Amino acid sequence: MNPSVPILCYRNISPVCGITPEEFASHLEWLTTHEWHSLPLDQAIDYVKGAPRPPPQSYVLTFDDCYLDNWVHAAPLLKKFGVCASFGVATAYLHDGPMHPDATTPGTDLRGLPVARDAWDRAIERNDPSAFMNRTELRALVEEQGHGLFGHTHTHQACFRSDQPIERDPGDMHPGVRGIYLEMRDGLPMYPSGSAYAHNGFWPASTDVLLDSRLIERTTSERIEFCLNEFTLCRERLEEITGTPSRAMSWPWGEYDDVAIESALLAGYEAALSMDCGANRPGTPIFAMRRVRMQGGVDCRELKQRLRRARNPLLAGLLRKTYRRPRA
Repeated sequence: MNPSVPILCYRNISPVCGITPEEFASHLEWLTTHEWHSLPLDQAIDYVKGAPRPPPQSYVLTFDDCYLDNWVHAAPLLKKFGVCASFGVATAYLHDGPMHPDATTPGTDLRGLPVARDAWDRAIERNDPSAFMNRTELRALVEEQGHGLFGHTHTHQACFRSDQPIERDPGDMHPGVRGIYLEMRDGLPMYPSGSAYAHNGFWPASTDVLLDSRLIERTTSERIEFCLNEFTLCRERLEEITGTPSRAMSWPWGEYDDVAIESALLAGYEAALSMDCGANRPGTPIFAMRRVRMQGGVDCRELKQRLRRARNPLLAGLLRKTYRRPRA
């Protein structure tokens, strides 16, 4: 039986939110001590597509969203332990700037740097993408440190997946909703949200929602056009950084459907990362490669259990969870 290659999914590494640098360092130390071998994402894609099996105890390490704290705290730890990783970029928030110091830079005060919990509000509401890595840092990850990049769409856009209003404070909604309304104001009606790539969605009929609160449903052909534009823009902008076409993307919020997959194919992608649980081996759906979600509070004992389940094809199959579209 062909073994499974676990793909770990991290997001932010920070002393103030997400996984702490100490937790992340303990994960990398455990992986290294127990002879786990990090693979480039491209090698895992090739394996799922039928290439020879990788070395025993192989895994892939990925980060979604490309927060600045990945550069400040995660990258120096990856270098210390000799681990390669791949970073998912939402390319609408690419920006230029000098390389920030990282946590290993002597005498550096990192307290003033923007953090991941503010990243989306900053970027969408204030047109300030500084909580994400800039182009200089992304190029350094690839050219100097040997890591990879993959697409995470262009804008990481949400939509309303239902036109039935809900009682919820706008401040509690995911920041992606701020891209549905051109301007967030008190009194705006709220609806169940989802990925704009996996749902046709309901959108404001007017830019002035206080005068016209109607929603209109997007057609499938309109969504295909939207997805194709987003995925192509993302792929082209990543190629400007790396010099090579990006082979993979990851689905925002782990949501996808046949329309999204077809659009990704048309945009030139070969594979996509989901948040489904299960095995990654020949025969795994290439546009729904499975990942192991990592979050704060996961100690090395739990990491070991998650890897054991994801590595064993039988266990991974028994515990498989596949994305299902929520009811409207």
